[in-house]
Amino acid sequence: MQHRRLLLEWCVIVLVTMALVAGLVAARATERIDHVFYDSLVGFRAPPPSDHILLVTIDDSSIAAIGRWPWPRAVHARMLERLEAARPAAIAYDVLFTEPGGSADDARLAAAEKTLGSVVLPVLFEAPGHDGRPIDATPPIAPIGTAARAIGHVALLPDDDGTARSVLLSLPADGRVWLHLMEWAYRIAFGHPSAAWQHHRNTITIPFQPYSGGFRTISFADVLAGQVPTAFLRGRIVLVGVTAAGLGDRYVVPMRRGGPISGLEVQANLLNTLIAHRSIVTPARPVLFAAALLPSLLLLICFWRLGPGHAFAASLTLIALGLVVPAVLLALAGIWLPPTPGLIGLLLVYPLWGWRRLQAVDRAIGQELTAFAAEAAPVPPRAPRRAPLDPVGGQTARLRDAITDMRDMRQLVSDTIESVDDPLLVTDLDDRILLANRPAAALFGSSLAGRQAAALLADAAETEVTPDAMPAELAVGDRAFSLRRSSLCGSDGERRGWIVHLLDITATRAAEREREAALEFLSHDMRSPQSSIITLIEHHRHALGDADIAPRIAALARRTLTLADNFVELARLDVARFAPDELDLGDVLTEAADDLWSQASSRNIRIELEGTDQPRFMLGERDTLRRMFANLLDNAVKFSADDGVVRCRLTGDAAGWIECVIDDDGPGMPPERCADLFKRYGYRRKAPGSRHAAGLGLAYVGAAVARHHGEINCTPRAPHGTRFILRFAGVP
Repeated sequence: MQHRRLLLEWCVIVLVTMALVAGLVAARATERIDHVFYDSLVGFRAPPPSDHILLVTIDDSSIAAIGRWPWPRAVHARMLERLEAARPAAIAYDVLFTEPGGSADDARLAAAEKTLGSVVLPVLFEAPGHDGRPIDATPPIAPIGTAARAIGHVALLPDDDGTARSVLLSLPADGRVWLHLMEWAYRIAFGHPSAAWQHHRNTITIPFQPYSGGFRTISFADVLAGQVPTAFLRGRIVLVGVTAAGLGDRYVVPMRRGGPISGLEVQANLLNTLIAHRSIVTPARPVLFAAALLPSLLLLICFWRLGPGHAFAASLTLIALGLVVPAVLLALAGIWLPPTPGLIGLLLVYPLWGWRRLQAVDRAIGQELTAFAAEAAPVPPRAPRRAPLDPVGGQTARLRDAITDMRDMRQLVSDTIESVDDPLLVTDLDDRILLANRPAAALFGSSLAGRQAAALLADAAETEVTPDAMPAELAVGDRAFSLRRSSLCGSDGERRGWIVHLLDITATRAAEREREAALEFLSHDMRSPQSSIITLIEHHRHALGDADIAPRIAALARRTLTLADNFVELARLDVARFAPDELDLGDVLTEAADDLWSQASSRNIRIELEGTDQPRFMLGERDTLRRMFANLLDNAVKFSADDGVVRCRLTGDAAGWIECVIDDDGPGMPPERCADLFKRYGYRRKAPGSRHAAGLGLAYVGAAVARHHGEINCTPRAPHGTRFILRFAGVP
């Protein structure tokens, strides 16, 4: 009977231990402790810095030499032009280009990227996204983004303790999958995906270098000044990024002596891991369960054969193995088995079994102690006790640790707010200001605590501001700010207040005014003289004497008007907000054909429409699409011979796409030039009897198609002529 009861208690302890350990593994309840152990060992797995990697850092000396950050795009273009001579294997340019920086500078930077052909750029992720999306992805602006070899993400996966240990090689966002910037750099440099990608491993745990400065590093300013030999750069994977104090993100990583590191150094560690094939693998959940449960099961088996002294020695041995085996596997094989669940299982098994043995000796005392432990509420003493640490003392120590962590977190929040260069206010739900950084104090005054944010903004901007309705923009003196307000939530997800961020957009608004003035000049001041020339020619044709000179002057004036119109419309198309309406694409095509009827009829050219009698609905801008079709038909008429035919066919397919095909009987163009047709000031062809075209008409066509998320292709026709094929998503 006693033996049977002992066996029953042993089985119960086995089941309880298995349930507890399995619960710890499944809930990852010991993750923070495992991270401490992992962080102390991961440096032994770190591969030596690869000679392939070269960091070009935008450091403090570069900022001092070149100027205040952010730099003009021309500086980055010069850097790529300087690197072109060295022909590096790949260039990962970890700088965001999500906003226009001037068309000339942007075009120069794009040209430098295209010449190199090995530049990869980062995409900006914003979380949460708009309209309920978890993430918004903002790629580099055109033409910078389109000229890059690839665009990748640089997002990290920080753990609950804020330490970055892993990354995702691919991340879905905004309907597409973004590869990591370093995966792209690896593929460009070596011509194939990394081994981790080939083995279907998306989450990569990085064995970080234990010290900073291990990778070959040169200053951005030194490269730009030509002080670095091209041989030093040739064939390397160049990582360009910000490391200057106060600029860019900094991350806490394992085994890092000297504090957080820059995002560029994180990317270098990831690329170094991919090159060395030494990433760290965490086995699947069943393997983790087995590894955590095995020590406890071995100890329970030992209890049947060993006495108390030997059982205690076996417990210590298994605890030591539970620490040593994960360390050896991590250092030699790159396999991480979190040791804490198994150690907790061992620490639970021994007291549980000893408690059951003591229970058999003195059941009555055990029952009283159990009842006392269940009923008594431990109260922390007012002063620390000098006795050995007990459960109450342990709880107090953990509480002190939690309070210390909260103080550290508060200091972190305060430092983070102060590091923001723009004014930042934190308010409660009653609109009272709780925190404000130094730029906010400099803008509104030093005494901000307790004041109403809405009243403060209203007084500063002399405009109506309410706590429930903050304006999108705010003018304070001669400065303009974009006002952004986001929720401040507690750990339970409940809103506790607001974060009011004033982004200084003074320079942006000044640039917009200058652009509008330039467009107004082109639209009005350049058109007026040309219109006057045409009017004078029409009224005084007889006074010119030469009958051919008047039409030629008028044609040149009209051509100037057309160039100005195309330039203005193309510029406005770049900055105007997309405002689509549901429309029938056949009606728009018919209207454009009617606009070209007079020009075509003067040369006896027919414009034939097919399929416009069937409704083809889509979401689009009527004026933009009409001008797009007019430009294509104008080119078709211009380059067709007299008495020719321009054919337009509109069809739809089962997938909901609308296709428009425009054919002409002109001389056509070489196939290799079709790719340049839709670039600004790109390929220019010559119509019979005309001067070269400026290329703005087809540039407008390409921009209009991209604006509507459509597709366009140009192919030559046999025996002569050109075919344009346009595709747009239809509306059911």
